Amino acid sequence: MEITTTDRRLHRAGLSFVALGVDHHPSAAGCRWWVDWDEDALRADFARMAEAGLNSVRLFLFWRDFMPTEHAVDSEMLNRLDTAVRAAGEAGLSCVLSLLTIWMNGQRLDLPWRRGRSVWRDPDLLAAEEAYARAVAKTAHAHGNVLAYDLGDELWNIDEADTLTLTKEEVAGWYRRLADALRAEAPGALVMQANDPSAVFGGGPYGCDNQRELDLIALHGFPPWAPGGIESTLSYKATNLPSFLAAVGSAYGPVLIDELGSYGVHSGTAASFLSAATASVLANGAAGVFVWCWQDIASAAEPYRERPAERYVGLHTLEGTPKPTMGAYRRILDHASVLTAARAPAATALMLPHRLRGQGASYLDGAGSAVAAFHSYLLLKRAHVDADVVTSAGLDHDRHDLVMCPAADRLTLDDLDALRAHAERGATVYLSLGDHLHGLPGADLVGAEIVDFRLGDDGKSALCWDDERWPLRWDPAAMKPTTMAATTGRVLASYPDGSPALVEQAVGRGRVLFTNAPLECQFGAPGLLTSSGWHLFYARIAEIAHVRPAVRCEEPDLEIVSGRDGGLVVVNHGERPISAQLSAAGTRHAVSLGAKEWTVLGRRLPSHGRKSAS
Repeated sequence: MEITTTDRRLHRAGLSFVALGVDHHPSAAGCRWWVDWDEDALRADFARMAEAGLNSVRLFLFWRDFMPTEHAVDSEMLNRLDTAVRAAGEAGLSCVLSLLTIWMNGQRLDLPWRRGRSVWRDPDLLAAEEAYARAVAKTAHAHGNVLAYDLGDELWNIDEADTLTLTKEEVAGWYRRLADALRAEAPGALVMQANDPSAVFGGGPYGCDNQRELDLIALHGFPPWAPGGIESTLSYKATNLPSFLAAVGSAYGPVLIDELGSYGVHSGTAASFLSAATASVLANGAAGVFVWCWQDIASAAEPYRERPAERYVGLHTLEGTPKPTMGAYRRILDHASVLTAARAPAATALMLPHRLRGQGASYLDGAGSAVAAFHSYLLLKRAHVDADVVTSAGLDHDRHDLVMCPAADRLTLDDLDALRAHAERGATVYLSLGDHLHGLPGADLVGAEIVDFRLGDDGKSALCWDDERWPLRWDPAAMKPTTMAATTGRVLASYPDGSPALVEQAVGRGRVLFTNAPLECQFGAPGLLTSSGWHLFYARIAEIAHVRPAVRCEEPDLEIVSGRDGGLVVVNHGERPISAQLSAAGTRHAVSLGAKEWTVLGRRLPSHGRKSAS
């Protein structure tokens, strides 16, 4: 049954479909499961997944097993693939098939015949990849339950040095070549290429902004491997991270969070993280989520001899007993229909500049502003200001009354033209200065100019606006203090030294609000985001734009996602229980949530008679 995409969502047989799955290696065989084949064990796993309420599973095809020699795909492995995909379909599961699997759990399970050749450039290797892709698609497509073909998991770890020499054009061409090979055998197939958070935060050529040749954006939401000063697995930042990644990815295409979970923590901690993070991801409109992974791994073969801790992050124990994480996921599965209702359109846009991810290697180039965008996303959430995360092409002149562009260290003419055009049509544009050289918007747009930079925070330890004061913690590695002089702009806020800190400039029928403080860059300091009250600064910016929260709430740790149907998903991202009053359109709700708990208001909750997971 063909799966398609429309408006950033999946559809199956014309109906909305949200992928709810797990990543899977059978426990006994681990990464050797294609070689140490056990069809009965695989079918038993699939049956238990379906009974738990899952509708999808991600399977890793280890390239060296399917192509033990360079010039042929192993027919027995293709027969086993045929059996696996058919068995998943018989259990009611759609499949994501990850093809060029070499990198797994921190180890390279490499092809013995690759001999260091480039996966992306070597002509003979490229021909082998095409033949392999065609063989897999020809085998699997007939069953009608392949959700997507993943070109390969975190492929760039196969040879990082080689990867860093690739251009964006080379990567896009490689995507196109392999996607065309798959679609030649599987017309209409969805193709993706799964990546860790560096696809948003890093500067490599393989980011979510360079996947126009693909159909889905696939990202991994593990807090330990993300920047931004994430304080702990249960911190406010941590459980918001996956939904931020999904929001950024959605600016470019439909998003799967195809790996989600936590490492090195107590089972209760893992369950709490999964509960809040998954509810938030789905409420914010991701096309699906896959939890890592179904069961702990009994196998001691590679890669587990080198990294044995990778064996114990399953939703079930070695004996098959559900862990607390499975209980948390089971509740998500049981309420998926009310968690995944369409979001209400937002009046605010968080605009991603063209050079969000940096992508430069000269002394003129910064690291990009993705971390600043992450912190801006969090401040908007804490101020209860709903926002769409968009590129300049996604700005809606009829709907987005406020556009936030935080601490960009590089603004192109295309970025500036888009911001100016939006202001001229009547919107409020907020800009903070990420770099006083290449992120400077220009005096004609912001009504101010930079006098000079000066290291140290003398006289600039806070931003003072009327009787409100917000502390500034200048990080020398990310924030360079500057002095600003207003030209045609009106000063709204100042620093303790009396120099302007926030300037308002009329532009057409709208305005630009500009601060030379890269304030979104300071929240790498532990605890500062949740303790400093900077979300109230964002709330004042929204007030100037006449943007009001759809739901009023005094608790910034509560995320409130409003739906088109008037329903609400409320997630407590805090580390303490919260009782709060929510008011919207004359309706009041009293909510009490434990740390990392969630609830749904204004929608009929489903009732399920299934037995508990086992």
